[in-house]
Amino acid sequence: MVIKDENLLNYINEVLPLRKGVLGEVQKYGYDNDYPIIPKDSVALMSVVLSLVSPKEILELGTAIGFSACFMSDFLQKGGKVTTVDRYPQMIEEAKENIKRLNKTDCIRMIEGDINEVVSSLTGQFDVIFMDGGKGQYINILPDCLRLLRTGGILIADDILLDGEIGSDRLSVKRRNRTTWTRLREFIDALVNNESLETSILTVGGGMALCRKLPPLEGRCR
Repeated sequence: MVIKDENLLNYINEVLPLRKGVLGEVQKYGYDNDYPIIPKDSVALMSVVLSLVSPKEILELGTAIGFSACFMSDFLQKGGKVTTVDRYPQMIEEAKENIKRLNKTDCIRMIEGDINEVVSSLTGQFDVIFMDGGKGQYINILPDCLRLLRTGGILIADDILLDGEIGSDRLSVKRRNRTTWTRLREFIDALVNNESLETSILTVGGGMALCRKLPPLEGRCR
């Protein structure tokens, strides 16, 4: 389950450092002002995954203030690019400022628009796709994410455990969260039962799905 023990959470937050330099300043600003950016334990996990993958192309769905796009861009191969999508004007403006401040304009491409509409129009293949937008929309955009993810690529979906409520009975979930609860359960079921994915459900942050896209069945050793 999502960790609720305050002492343990405080320890994790204390022992894990911020990113270095200006990126760390952006990270701290996001935490201090309650922006929806990935927490330290998620950053630490993703840094390991990204360093192993060494991606050329990353797709991020949900930009917020640009911290995660800038963070992930540090792991790109030479000439690589992060494509990040968001529709909220305030977030977009802050993200643009942070991307410019970090001298990342050459390796981060920002698309302004509704994630559902944008992702359906994208082409090409991505090595990593990071889903961090509206949680209730994950199930709707999953087919396009799988279409865009190369074989061997990594799909990361953030905040999938709904602050621990995902394991509760629907009627015990806060009324405002019930639709999201239903859709996230459908999304998790779709991930773990998809034969083209190897999936792990992790309790870091608000819950994270970490998936690898497998080759077709006929191309696997049996």
